[in-house]
Amino acid sequence: MQLQSSKKQIIFSSLLCFSAIVFPLTSPAITVQEVPNPRQNHTWVTDKANILSDSTETQLNQMIAELEAKNGSEIAVVTVPDTKPSATPKAFATQLFNFWGIGKKGTNNGVLLLISSGERRVQIKTGSGIQSILPDARVVGIIKTEITPRFKQQDFNGGTLAGTKALVNVLQTPIANVQSQNALPLAPIVQSQGVKPSPIPAESPVVKNSGSTGEQLRFFLSFLFIGWIIWLTRSSANSSSSSSSSSSDYSSSSDYSSSDSGGSFGGGDSGGDGGGGDW
Repeated sequence: MQLQSSKKQIIFSSLLCFSAIVFPLTSPAITVQEVPNPRQNHTWVTDKANILSDSTETQLNQMIAELEAKNGSEIAVVTVPDTKPSATPKAFATQLFNFWGIGKKGTNNGVLLLISSGERRVQIKTGSGIQSILPDARVVGIIKTEITPRFKQQDFNGGTLAGTKALVNVLQTPIANVQSQNALPLAPIVQSQGVKPSPIPAESPVVKNSGSTGEQLRFFLSFLFIGWIIWLTRSSANSSSSSSSSSSDYSSSSDYSSSDSGGSFGGGDSGGDGGGGDW
């Protein structure tokens, strides 16, 4: 009996080894619709590949939340085991970006940092509204210098934190300042050689006012009285409207923080491109 049971165990073990060789384990496929939206939990990170620690997720959420509260920019950090059945990780990133609507509607100031652990691929997708401060070349530079070197050392926490921090630092730059720096300087004005400057006309003689001093004083006092009446009228109108506008000013200052309170992103569209890299 013992001999028969040992034979059965050998046969069962052999079948398991044979099935593992013939039918190797594959990474689970995931679609864009199956990726949990982190905004439903009022966070910014989805770690489906289970490569990030709780401490790292906390730091990422804090950095991105502070950025969004400052100027409305949105960053989603997503890890997946694979991007199949999408054709490429880039196609998966584009579909996920638009499916969630990362970034504010109209401004398109969103960024998606996608990490596919099974394909050893990092993909960053950007919105069209931040192309001036985060062009594709700068995105690739962040991936090559901050993310993939750490990923090659299996430091997924350090690489994700460093890459996100670099993106936050760039997005904190005011777009208006960048555009002014890229503007061409005005050409200097060169005076024409053939035209001589016109002579300055002689001053006309000053005609003294022949009116009496008493009339001038009465005119001056009347002018001061009318100005005083206008000032009293405007100050009373401003004081009455200040109380009604204070509440609306307070609510408008929190537009960024309240825009995503419904459990979703702001409704942006990619429109831009980004970049990717392997490790």
